Amino acid sequence: MDAQHVLIVDDDASVRLTLERALRREGYVLATAATGRAALHMLTEASYDLLLLDLHLGDVTGLQILHAARQQDEDMAVIILTGHGSLETAVEALRLGAFDYLFKPTLPDVLRQRVQAGLRKRQRAVQRRQILAQIDALRQALSQLDEEENAPLPVMANGRFLRSGPLVIDRRHRVVTLHGNLLDLTTTEFDLLVCLVEEAPNPLSAQELLRRALKLEAAATEARETVKWHIHHLRRKVEPDPAHPRFIKTVRYKGYFWSSQ
Repeated sequence: MDAQHVLIVDDDASVRLTLERALRREGYVLATAATGRAALHMLTEASYDLLLLDLHLGDVTGLQILHAARQQDEDMAVIILTGHGSLETAVEALRLGAFDYLFKPTLPDVLRQRVQAGLRKRQRAVQRRQILAQIDALRQALSQLDEEENAPLPVMANGRFLRSGPLVIDRRHRVVTLHGNLLDLTTTEFDLLVCLVEEAPNPLSAQELLRRALKLEAAATEARETVKWHIHHLRRKVEPDPAHPRFIKTVRYKGYFWSSQ
């Protein structure tokens, strides 16, 4: 199982350090943010399994960050960090979908136990969502086969399904399967993959991928760095061996292309 990613958001450096120390030995990939704006930026740049969130940050409220986290990943576990005077707001955060709240200062053993519980709940929610999506995708595929007996899944550029070798993309439901296994892709990863498969076997430059998948314009150097980071994470979910890509190939000076071989 891949290491689980935890983002700690607190404007008190000593609190951040204490939380890091308590969780470091658990094998989590830890990241920290000292301000609300930094946290909002980090939530758009990377995926996190759990968020440890202070409610009072000054520039942005904890509830605003909670809302942004829910928009980014509705299954992300969020644990609120609060002082005694913040109980009412903490309860409101629970109503909005936070997993739990902890009073400061929190005992390390209590923190670790609640983080583990939050991550278990997230894992169950993700698995349930994946199973339901796979069932729906199979149901839709069976319905398609009933309507078009002995016909393959449509692969036209404007069709619902896009297939390349063992990969099947359902654009209507934004579901991707590889060798029959459902892939857990972010919105950006899904859009990048669709662009690559649609254009295969022709390579796409980083600037073109950024323009088509993320609807962003950037200079060549910035585009390469941004797309490289997303391709790295996409390969981890698609490739049997990410260090030796089979599907998403790099063409020097030209960009990336999808290969179904």
